[in-house]
Amino acid sequence: MALSIPQLAKRLNVNESRARQLVHSGRIRGQRVGGRWIVEEADAAQYRPGKPAGRPLSERSAWQLMSCFWEDNPGQPLLEYLEPSPVEKHRLKERISRLQNSPDLVELLAWLANRAERFEFSSSPSDIAELREDKRIHLSGVSHPRSGLLANSEVEAYVRRDELRDVVKDWFLVEPHPGKRPNVILHAAERIPEELPPLVVAADLAERPGVREQQAAREILRSVHAH
Repeated sequence: MALSIPQLAKRLNVNESRARQLVHSGRIRGQRVGGRWIVEEADAAQYRPGKPAGRPLSERSAWQLMSCFWEDNPGQPLLEYLEPSPVEKHRLKERISRLQNSPDLVELLAWLANRAERFEFSSSPSDIAELREDKRIHLSGVSHPRSGLLANSEVEAYVRRDELRDVVKDWFLVEPHPGKRPNVILHAAERIPEELPPLVVAADLAERPGVREQQAAREILRSVHAH
């Protein structure tokens, strides 16, 4: 049975805005059909609410925070435009302290829900391997080597917002048919660093309902926490 956003909200005992945010962020898998979001009952049943972590950060603030946990260049902005102002630096210190002292870092990944816009597509299976090699996309989540997961039949990646349309057009990506799971997930953001910090990969994995994906997210977070 497919649930509309109002039906999902009633099932979860939350308001419609919260239900829509859970679907948009990928914490509950959904599909767009005729301009409306629907969620399969089985996907809704897999959702497990976590403790409130506070309101999601803006895209800019989320990338600033993720750059602070980048082992290759800790504390340095991934991109020049992310250089924080004095006020932003103060807020970053508070957030970093909370992350480092949290017993469950996965819950705090809710802060990063607005790091990018999430789009789901269907692609010809024969194009998946070549799509991974497209220089405009940056592999993440189940497609990132750090996840340790073999996801040869799908692609998850980041793309610059101004290049998303061309990528979709060039690879003939389309919306999945109702009831069919997407095999391409693209996260569109203003700018993307050449190498994604591990917190990005962990956030993408944590938003998936699978046990293996959740475990991979926690392993990455533990390694980040140790630095």
